[in-house]
Amino acid sequence: MVTQPHPRSRALAATLMSVLALLALAMLRPRLAGAGEARSKHPASTTTWSSSGSSSKAVRTETRDHSGKGYSYSTTISDDGDEDGPAEVDAYVLWSDDGNDRNGSGSTKDWRDAEDTRQELDERSAFWFRRGNERYVISDASLLRQLDEMFAPQRELGRRQGLLGRKQGELGRLQGDLGRKQGELGRIQANLGRRQALLSTQVSTLSLRGRETSPLERELEEVSRQQEEVGEMQGELGTQQSALGERQSALGEQQSELGREQEQVSKTIAGELGSFTREAIAGGQARRLGR
Repeated sequence: MVTQPHPRSRALAATLMSVLALLALAMLRPRLAGAGEARSKHPASTTTWSSSGSSSKAVRTETRDHSGKGYSYSTTISDDGDEDGPAEVDAYVLWSDDGNDRNGSGSTKDWRDAEDTRQELDERSAFWFRRGNERYVISDASLLRQLDEMFAPQRELGRRQGLLGRKQGELGRLQGDLGRKQGELGRIQANLGRRQALLSTQVSTLSLRGRETSPLERELEEVSRQQEEVGEMQGELGTQQSALGERQSALGEQQSELGREQEQVSKTIAGELGSFTREAIAGGQARRLGR
């Protein structure tokens, strides 16, 4: 008597073959190899903003790419205490590149005050700053060019942080894809395991009764083979996931290093801004704003 394969077995095998084919195709795709770099373009608009609480040594630096393709931030802790004394410029915002690039440091209120001032003046490029409770704005073209050069290192760091942010985002997407494939393989392994256990029980029962078990044994061998294939694919996905994790970790270290550079550049700019704004106020190029 010929025993027909169980309907559930046929359905399971069909599902397995379909998923295995899809996963095999996915594994043949290039392994990241600088994914997304060729698509990156110069952002249409960027913002770099540093903020710190008055009683905290933590400084948070954010870089936003307004094309929607990148965003990164770093948080650093300063142990310098008050050795350098209070900053002469307590907050500032520089708009350059016709308003497309913005660099600033201060509180959220400072940012709002600066933005309100720029809109009132209807200026695309300007420099707003606060010394203590006094607020000023500079719109002189020659001074803005000097400021633009002063902030060039910070803009470059912001650009590099944005690139790293995009790479981290692409790696995260790939890690998510691998996670979903691993989950699907896990479900297949569970179904195969249940089928394997059922077939083993049926073979044992029929064997004890002296019944024919060859068809079931062949099906059991096939399920075991499929279980082995899925296990190998799961291992391959795990290897890829580990490699992506190592790359993500390396990018994180680079991001931290850029954050430390950003902190140092911010300190340098803060020092330069002290003398720059004093001279601008004394020369009348910095206009004091009403309270």
